Amino acid sequence: MRKSVFLVVLFLNLFFGFSQANLLNTTSSYNIETASRLEEDTESKPLDYAKVSDEDIMFSFTTWEVIDLNERVNFPYLYPIDVSTVTEDRKPLIYYLIEGIKNYEFPAYFSDTFKPDDEITEEGFDNIQKYKSLKKGVDADDNIEGKEHFAYAGSWRAHLEFLGYEFPEEEWVNYDPLSTEFAEMDDAKAKEVRKKWEAAAASVMPDTDFNSAEFEYSDVRKYIIKGVWYFDRISTELKYRPIAIGPVAVSAEDKYRQTNDEAGSDEEDVSISNSVEAPGEADKEYTPMFWVFYPEARTVLSKAYAFNRKNMSKPFSFDRLINSRRFSGTIYKEANVYQDRNIRDYISNDALMQLLESERIKEKIRNKEQDMWSY
Repeated sequence: MRKSVFLVVLFLNLFFGFSQANLLNTTSSYNIETASRLEEDTESKPLDYAKVSDEDIMFSFTTWEVIDLNERVNFPYLYPIDVSTVTEDRKPLIYYLIEGIKNYEFPAYFSDTFKPDDEITEEGFDNIQKYKSLKKGVDADDNIEGKEHFAYAGSWRAHLEFLGYEFPEEEWVNYDPLSTEFAEMDDAKAKEVRKKWEAAAASVMPDTDFNSAEFEYSDVRKYIIKGVWYFDRISTELKYRPIAIGPVAVSAEDKYRQTNDEAGSDEEDVSISNSVEAPGEADKEYTPMFWVFYPEARTVLSKAYAFNRKNMSKPFSFDRLINSRRFSGTIYKEANVYQDRNIRDYISNDALMQLLESERIKEKIRNKEQDMWSY
């Protein structure tokens, strides 16, 4: 009997195994295959979630957790940050999220409520990854660049028309940034109009006229995951269902500002961006670059594999890691009557008490499950 079970397990391992053997059996460097890639006919699909009825949910709690990538247990979500040094199949989680959005596998949002108005456009998503600022120019050299083009042309419109930009019939076109009409505008409207002109300039002017900073995989610091804990009456157990996930990172804009501050630049800040207003420093720690509705991303993440330190020939999919909660997360917010306020909103400047409050919320959920068995 034991021998039969062993043979069955061995057969399954061979059938569902990864192509590590392809590397071991290759005799030519020209035929080296990816070391830990799934065979094409055994690519996994996300396991279907069980259908849940409202009548079967005895209780539920919505929580927001932060996954700190500085913690060793969370390293599989961060590395590799330099994909050029490893095999083609190894990529960090952020790579698959970005590629899924770019390939229209699933949309990205500015908030975890997923309202249609919050969906990030293709142009807006590109702006999140790259921050551009017109060079100030006017440095007494023979090289005309950035804003110098407008000064020589006499106006922004003259130079952009020369480059072939076709202006739309919209109000902002009537307020050239070098005109007296623009100078007399109030600050709020002037800022809005300038953004339109900056976007127009970015669409036709070469990159050499801009200073820029780009997002890199190493800029990701944390992940925020929103999920629902619920007690299923049918299965009589406490379950967890991830709802949304988003990366917290040093934005391209922040990288640009840090670089220019260190260089002591006095360059006027002119950003090319269609994103929402940047949050304050206190909120950035828990403000993702974008949000993804997790169920939509499961198909992509079920075919994206993280490194398995115990057995590199058997990597885990990111979908499996997240659904099985193989990460270290700290609750920083729960759904509550106070407009889902953050723990830091009522416990400030005390990291220990904030951590204890997070543990209290976890314990409350566990105790609720235990109460179900007391009847």
